[in-house]
Amino acid sequence: MVKTIFSSLINRFFPWRTRIVFKFMLISIPFLTLISLALFTLAPYWYKKNSLRALEDKSRSLGSIAAYSLAPAIVFEDAEGIKEIISSLSQSPEIEYILVFNSQGQEIARFSRSEKLTLNPEGSRQTGHLYDNQVWNYYAPINHQNQVVGYLSLGFSLTEVDRQIKHIRQLTTLISVLIFGLGLFLIYIMSSLTTRPLRRMTKTVQEISSGNLSKRTEVASDDEVGTLAKSFNLMVDRLHQTLSSLQEARENLEKRVEERTAELKKQIEEKEAIARKLKESEELFRNMVENLGEAVVIADVEQNFLFANQAANRIFEEFETGLTGKNLKDYLSSEQQQLVSWQTARRKRGLRDVYELEITLKDGRKKTLLVNAVPQFDQEGNYISTLAVMTDITGKKKEEAALAEAKAQLEKAYAELKKNNEEASLLVEMGDALQLASSEEEIINIVINFARQIFPEDSILLYLRQGKENLLQLVGSWNFKLPAEDLINLDDCWAIRKSAPHFVLDPSSELICPHLKTSGLINRPVACLPLGSFGENLGLLTVFCCWEESQEVAGQDIENLITSKKHLLVTFSQRVAMALTNFRLRQSLKEQSIRDPLTGLYNRRYLEETLERELLRAKRAGHPVSVIMLDIDHFKKFNDTYGHEAGDFILQTVARTTQKSVRAEDIICRYGGEEFTVILPGLELKKAVSRAELILDSVRHLEINYGGSVLKNLTISAGVAAFPEHGEKWPELLQAADSALLQAKSQGRNRIVIAKKDSLEMSEG
Repeated sequence: MVKTIFSSLINRFFPWRTRIVFKFMLISIPFLTLISLALFTLAPYWYKKNSLRALEDKSRSLGSIAAYSLAPAIVFEDAEGIKEIISSLSQSPEIEYILVFNSQGQEIARFSRSEKLTLNPEGSRQTGHLYDNQVWNYYAPINHQNQVVGYLSLGFSLTEVDRQIKHIRQLTTLISVLIFGLGLFLIYIMSSLTTRPLRRMTKTVQEISSGNLSKRTEVASDDEVGTLAKSFNLMVDRLHQTLSSLQEARENLEKRVEERTAELKKQIEEKEAIARKLKESEELFRNMVENLGEAVVIADVEQNFLFANQAANRIFEEFETGLTGKNLKDYLSSEQQQLVSWQTARRKRGLRDVYELEITLKDGRKKTLLVNAVPQFDQEGNYISTLAVMTDITGKKKEEAALAEAKAQLEKAYAELKKNNEEASLLVEMGDALQLASSEEEIINIVINFARQIFPEDSILLYLRQGKENLLQLVGSWNFKLPAEDLINLDDCWAIRKSAPHFVLDPSSELICPHLKTSGLINRPVACLPLGSFGENLGLLTVFCCWEESQEVAGQDIENLITSKKHLLVTFSQRVAMALTNFRLRQSLKEQSIRDPLTGLYNRRYLEETLERELLRAKRAGHPVSVIMLDIDHFKKFNDTYGHEAGDFILQTVARTTQKSVRAEDIICRYGGEEFTVILPGLELKKAVSRAELILDSVRHLEINYGGSVLKNLTISAGVAAFPEHGEKWPELLQAADSALLQAKSQGRNRIVIAKKDSLEMSEG
């Protein structure tokens, strides 16, 4: 009662809750509001945008005219003319101020209409809104004959624009309110006319709902409302007919219920007879199952044993109490419980499975059972239990495990033997490759390449010692992604100190080399292998074994693996050390055979071999090759005056000076005595002469301090020849350069002579 009164009051004071007219009005309010707000917002915005655009265009026009007029006055420094132009511009009421600057940016004239506006010349050097958006500033250069002679700043007042915008906003506010009110009124009138037939139908429906089925709607229009009224009248007619049919059907249903009750009573008696026969069959089946040799059990959804025969009790060794009433989970580990849960889920889907199950007896012994599981459902199709036949296969599994272990041991032995053969083959192949290496870089590449094959799971760092330095430099690495030390001291490695391999199996408890303490792989087993030969240290091979940091491996497995690798690591490092020793020995012998021991330059033998090779290359490529023959002037005088040691010192100094005066690809040789030869591949004759002049000039400026005496006025002479102008074979080219050198010596020394095609004709360079 209270609820009805409350609803009536709500409908009386808030009619839009019950009348469609007011709902239409509520729906239209957001759209009318949106239209009004759009008009209120967009009209001033559009007017302001167009006003500002017009003001900008006007400022550009006036600015261009003013700049054009001011240009001659600024160029000729006509102050009166500038003032006259500014006075003419100030007649426009929109101009708030005018600033004129010279080409250096200094103000030379100004006009300001308002004293309240404080002008900032520096701030006026831009186009846009200034002074809290009160002024539109136009800033432009003043050009005269394509040169900037000054700058003009015009300020246009925005007061009139703001006043017009304020007027437009007031006008649009009034229009928006009128549109909102008029639209709301029109919607009310249209909604009232549209919903009048619906109100008449509502009144009729209320009378029909009170029980008066003879009442019909009286809407005769042809629109959707009229169609709805006709359909409603038709529905009421059919409802009246349906009620009559239901009364008749009710009487027929009562009669059929009596007949069906008699039939069900007869079916119940028949089912009771069938149940007695099923019980007898079940007793017979139970006796048969009890006497089976295999275990048969029935378990419910929670794995509780509902039935278990004597064979099942023997397997689970429950001789006194039996399995019935116990739970299968009591005999399973957590892993096996997950297996049973997964199998139970499959039984619920109606699937049959044969699987192995491991149980744990009370005394801790384990048995393996082969389970053949079948799901059981009730009459409604719901899963209720599992029927399982279990066979004890513990002995069979032990036999299979023993056979599998023996097979695994044989496979492991075979794999180890195969791996050893492959490693030995790779070591032999590496030794052959190292014998063919022509540079130390090739040796490093070969070592890293074979380390990648022999130790694919390890990380390797290769350090080499350059000369007699006390440092080792990192020259190569494999499978090492973390930053490594580029230089390490010889004293920072225990393997180098004791000249023997140093293995660390447990970095947390064993002695670690100082150079490894900054490594990100220090928590892994590591081997430091010195590369030495005949008591000389050549480098260091550091090997990190063997897994990623996240992998857990038992300590005993690590020790066994490192122990098995020790021999291979030592053999590998010995091969590398032997290859480095042989290569460096060959290089040393080669250097001794082609180098002059006094100056360190190449000797005459190397000169002849190299010049012949360069000429062949030049002939194939069509490039020039030039040769310069140099000879120290009056060298015998220096020897006689200061001694042979001073002469040797002069030869060394001239050799170093010549090396600094040529390119890196040029070849300098000591031809004999105080003569030097320079081979210039790819350099034509004219440039070779320039290079010879540079060498001569460098030697002229030498001041050699030896034994407290300063040796000055040292000069050299040079002869220049080029391929192919002066010969196509190396003896011809050397002969031409040597003849030119003799000509330079005979002409007074300290000069350059260019060889001619005819060796009898020489000219001074």
